[in-house]
Amino acid sequence: MAPDRRLVSSLVIALLLAMPAKAQESETEPAAETEATDQPVVLSADEVVYDEVLNLVVASGDVEIVQAERTLKADRVTYNQRTEVVTATGNVVLVEPDGEVVFADYAELEDDLAEGFVDNVSLLLLDNSRMIANSGVRRPDGSTEVERAVYSPCDLCEEDPRAAPIWQIRAVRVIHDSENKNVIYRDAFFDFFGFPVFYTPYFSHADPTVERRSGFLFPSFGSNSSVGPFLNSSYYWDISPEQDATARLGITRDAGFILGGEYRRRFENGSLVIDGSVNRSDRTEINDAGQSVTLTDRWRGHLFADARFDLNDHWRAGANIRRASDDTYLEVFDISEEDVLESRIYGEGFYGLSYASLEAFDFQDLRIDAIEQPQIAPWLNYNFVGQPGSVMGGHFFSNASVINLIRDGEITGFREFPTEGVDTKRLSLEAGWQTTKYSDIGFVTDFTTSVRGDLYWSDDLPSDDGSGELRDNVFEGRLYPMAMVTTRYPMVRQYGTFQHLVEPIAALTVAPEIDEPDDIPNNDSVDFEFDEINLFSANPFPGIDRIDDGTRATYGIKTGLYGQDGGYGTFFFGQSYRFTESDNLPEGSGLDDEWSDFVGRLTIVPDAPVALDYRFRIDNESFEARRHELTASAGRPIFRASTTYTFIDGVPDTETPEDREEVQATVSSRFSDYWTATTGIRYDIAESQARDIGFGLTYSDECFLFGVRFVRSYTSDRDREAGDSIYFTLSLKNIGDLPLSGSFF
Repeated sequence: MAPDRRLVSSLVIALLLAMPAKAQESETEPAAETEATDQPVVLSADEVVYDEVLNLVVASGDVEIVQAERTLKADRVTYNQRTEVVTATGNVVLVEPDGEVVFADYAELEDDLAEGFVDNVSLLLLDNSRMIANSGVRRPDGSTEVERAVYSPCDLCEEDPRAAPIWQIRAVRVIHDSENKNVIYRDAFFDFFGFPVFYTPYFSHADPTVERRSGFLFPSFGSNSSVGPFLNSSYYWDISPEQDATARLGITRDAGFILGGEYRRRFENGSLVIDGSVNRSDRTEINDAGQSVTLTDRWRGHLFADARFDLNDHWRAGANIRRASDDTYLEVFDISEEDVLESRIYGEGFYGLSYASLEAFDFQDLRIDAIEQPQIAPWLNYNFVGQPGSVMGGHFFSNASVINLIRDGEITGFREFPTEGVDTKRLSLEAGWQTTKYSDIGFVTDFTTSVRGDLYWSDDLPSDDGSGELRDNVFEGRLYPMAMVTTRYPMVRQYGTFQHLVEPIAALTVAPEIDEPDDIPNNDSVDFEFDEINLFSANPFPGIDRIDDGTRATYGIKTGLYGQDGGYGTFFFGQSYRFTESDNLPEGSGLDDEWSDFVGRLTIVPDAPVALDYRFRIDNESFEARRHELTASAGRPIFRASTTYTFIDGVPDTETPEDREEVQATVSSRFSDYWTATTGIRYDIAESQARDIGFGLTYSDECFLFGVRFVRSYTSDRDREAGDSIYFTLSLKNIGDLPLSGSFF
């Protein structure tokens, strides 16, 4: 058919399908109901025949009809103007406005193509899910009802497309309610690999256009050594577009029921998330005599909450709440691995490069050797940073903080922790100037000078004469001026597709010697770790309570090789020299001698399959290892191995007073397109004992996931018993999605 003739046919058939009688009726119908029928009809075909006697329009050969974003394609289409019925035969394809595609051998539709009957129907949903049925009916309400149907989101086997998919639902009747976006099954069987495994008289799920919907989530089940076999069920509640909630019920053999839930809400200027649980069961604790005591039938639970709100363009406020009923609850039910829970209420402001905050903290220590944690209220901070280059080519900076630490623990003569029972108020003020200079020959030099003053007021502070006498209203202060200059000379050379960097670094820090007063408690500088990160810091301590005084020189060298494909390798090595002695650094810290320990880091990432990161600290005299941290991984999906090795030389009066040596190793293999196996071990070398051994096996394809994870734990902690745990995962696309994890609840 010539193109001009085809165009004339399209115009003629469009006029014939204008349906004036329908338009006349629309005067008495609601506008919403006739909106679709008022849309113009566009038809194209190889041949169009109009029978004036029978009032039939017959289009054949690559027929396409478009009306109101709905498209009908077929080999032959007949329109009866008397009955206002469109009949389509041969390779019928109906594309709905929402993207759903209906395939059929034969179809009888109303003139707006929105309702009718189809035979030997197949549906392709938006997510490529498929439904096949003997026949189907399109209802006036937009729903589709099919008979003897099979539904599956799984791809068909390329070698044998007639083979049953991994899973499917067979039903006597299936209704797709497009208005309510539901797919409803009557008398349905769930088939796996072609075999029926489950029957239900009624089943429904949301269609692919639904992003979220209220309903039951897929259950999880398993077993562990603390609670025995368990089964978890959850219900998701879609409250409104800006809020939702999930209710959870867990059933265990040894710990009874656990009820929990999560509520989430977004506001115009913030968000809120609340998660919690409650349980009534036995628990074990250690009494004052150090004996294990079982407390029967006790209420237990946890509450986690996070809120944040933007008050204006500069300020925001929020809260993070973390509380548990006892120190083993979270571990027993695998809710969280946190061993110190931090609750915080805060307000913070941002002004250019400057920052201000007002905070309050409360801590809950869940560790076996728990120490008394303080309450902090308030903690005020203000950090001012001037505009770069505003003062003599540099900028001023200042920091101010006020903190109040309260401890309610019972005061005794013997203290397991230096600040046990001590209440402290601290005021700290600092001001300084910093600039960076670039020389013509390539040197980059940073100049920093500052002065800081700290004032302390303490109660219940033990006497420094060893008598154990407690003193109140103890006042102490100090002044700490400091100047530091750091220079580096980066040198870069191109070798083919690689860039080679060599950067020597040197620094000089000048400060007076300060004998740390015994009346200044150490609250925020206990967890001291000397490494390559803080080697060039003016004060390597993490907080304010302790300072690294005196004059010292620091050197280091950094080198790296960088490829155009993204691979790289870097190495850093450095050390410092102290001109004056300092009594402020803990023994064994690596900085307490004239020459510091050697610190460094080696990182190699040639490409994605291989990665190595090694951090070290070596004694400057004996060259013995003080700290090793090695993380390495290599391999392809077919076989991939990774390991983490940690060795820390214990330092008294810090968070790691004893030696720690541990190795973790994991091996995984995706030995087929769908199967992945994983095994791992965590081994305590210092104690010559394995902590955990695990194994997992997962099957995953485009529509189905099944996993099993087994863990054997050799560590006991009161309620947490050593033993075996097993977790299962089953996920069906569009039915239930539960990721594989070791979490119980």
